[in-house]
Amino acid sequence: MSVTLVHSGARLWSINALAEEFGIDRRTVKRRLEGIPPVGETKGHPAWRLRDVVVAVMGPQVAAPEDDPDKLPPAERLTHYRAEREKAKWLAEQRFQIPVDEVEEVVATAFKSLASALDTLPDVLERDCALRPEEVERVISVVDGAREALYQQLLDVCSLLDETVYEDS
Repeated sequence: MSVTLVHSGARLWSINALAEEFGIDRRTVKRRLEGIPPVGETKGHPAWRLRDVVVAVMGPQVAAPEDDPDKLPPAERLTHYRAEREKAKWLAEQRFQIPVDEVEEVVATAFKSLASALDTLPDVLERDCALRPEEVERVISVVDGAREALYQQLLDVCSLLDETVYEDS
């Protein structure tokens, strides 16, 4: 890469040096520099200051998107929400997002199975392990305590989820 200093201290960049620096084909750089006069030479070839040609070579940079899509102009807002809707559809198709009713159905089925297993546990222990009646009563007490603790934990999680949903809305 050939870079030459001119009297003002600015570096001059040839077409080849710009192509190498930006990682694009030299023919593309040459085409994009049409209409921008060189400010000097380097090894007998025209050369430019980087600050004079960077936008022409790389193109204008897109501004960062607004944090609030509702502040965008109407056409951009429409485009944003269409894109979000398509993204949501794609996520659902790929099963990265699962509809609430499906999640509720699966969770309900799992907890019904768990409740059924917990309900039959004392009978199974009495029959298969020959537990005495007082031992079975203790198992029932422990299972009821565990079931109540699980219920309270589910209520806590659900209230946290509700708070999160309402905060995001």
